[in-house]
Amino acid sequence: MRFAAWKQKEDCHLPESEELTVNTSKTERLQVALAALKARGHRLTSPRKSILQVMATEHRPLSAEVIRAKVERKSPCDLATVYRNMEMCQSAGIVQKCMLENGKVLFELINERDHHHHIICRKCERTECIDVCLSEEIAMIATRHGFTKVDHVLELYGHCRDCR
Repeated sequence: MRFAAWKQKEDCHLPESEELTVNTSKTERLQVALAALKARGHRLTSPRKSILQVMATEHRPLSAEVIRAKVERKSPCDLATVYRNMEMCQSAGIVQKCMLENGKVLFELINERDHHHHIICRKCERTECIDVCLSEEIAMIATRHGFTKVDHVLELYGHCRDCR
């Protein structure tokens, strides 16, 4: 198993097409996300664009509070608006949730076919992408047990080299 730091996200296992990597410009990331929403019939409201603009700038998962604070530098935004938009964007397949051990939720902008997992530092919350997924194995186990439409969440926790 190999780990890739967010600042080196191009090393993460992502689909060849429509990758959203560090090498993809902020504008491209934003345009891909907006196009995906528009294609699904979602309105491109000003708050939604501002939220996605913040997320397109970052190449790491962010809390709703951090997203709101960054959006508020330019225009008013409340936490409920951020959470509502994160839920809608997650159902559209352009945002992925990252759950911390303490229950805190982080969100990251992904492309529609990207799926990956994280390893998270218990002390500083440093988050890194893991380039392995067991979704096929999990789907086979679920099928054997009679389950369909199965999804999963897998996050690993530990102490990063700076927090040992």
